[in-house]
Amino acid sequence: MKVEKTRRLVAIMFTDIVGYTSLMQQNETSAVEVRSRHRKVFTEEHGVFNGEILQYFGDGTLSIFKSGVEAVRCAIAIQVELQKNKKLPLRIGIDIGDIVFDGTEIYGDRVNLASRIESKGIGGSILLSAKLNEELQNHPEISTVSLGHYVLKNVANPIEIFAVENEGVIMPVLSQMKGKKSPQDKTIAVLPFVNMSGQEDNEYFSDGMTDEIINALAKIKNLKVTSRTSSFYFKNKNVPIKKIGQELNVSTILEGSI
Repeated sequence: MKVEKTRRLVAIMFTDIVGYTSLMQQNETSAVEVRSRHRKVFTEEHGVFNGEILQYFGDGTLSIFKSGVEAVRCAIAIQVELQKNKKLPLRIGIDIGDIVFDGTEIYGDRVNLASRIESKGIGGSILLSAKLNEELQNHPEISTVSLGHYVLKNVANPIEIFAVENEGVIMPVLSQMKGKKSPQDKTIAVLPFVNMSGQEDNEYFSDGMTDEIINALAKIKNLKVTSRTSSFYFKNKNVPIKKIGQELNVSTILEGSI
């Protein structure tokens, strides 16, 4: 019997439960309950957002969507639901691109990329490729932050990874990201300006100045500016500048005082 293969443009979602293997070794009953809850929520939300579940494998899943926006909305809904009551630490990675589909399995570079992106996350996070992030530019209700460029296994060039930071979704701290970062030349991070006045009431002014500089630099073409969320993580922390540069994956650090 000849299998008909078709090429399709889809959003590809991979998920994985963090620590599931360890849980299975410690308490098999609890592990089965966790997996059952995950699959129930996964199935329900895919029905809402028109996703197609292709495969369950252990504690992981593979599914596709006709729309990248629907894939991200589905991922947000899944994470919000799984953070309720007893939190379930699920990682989600999504990419978009051409795949080859034979009716039961999918093939292609984008499948591998989605899998690699998912593996970089932490429980409760949603990570996206830069290509998919572009699809979200006209959807301000979905907020994302760049985590920098990463060298991924079996992927030729470094890939920029974005994290969804909507309410109910956990944003990875850069130090939690696994894997090797790729240095970028035209990149800058603006650290929170230090309030030297001795008056706590002026703290908002120092933070406001930092925000204004970040916003101004973000308008410069071809200059990559680290997000406010990432920069302000280092506020009031005694961390060497070189270490901050490595954590934020930038070539330049701007710091100052008011």
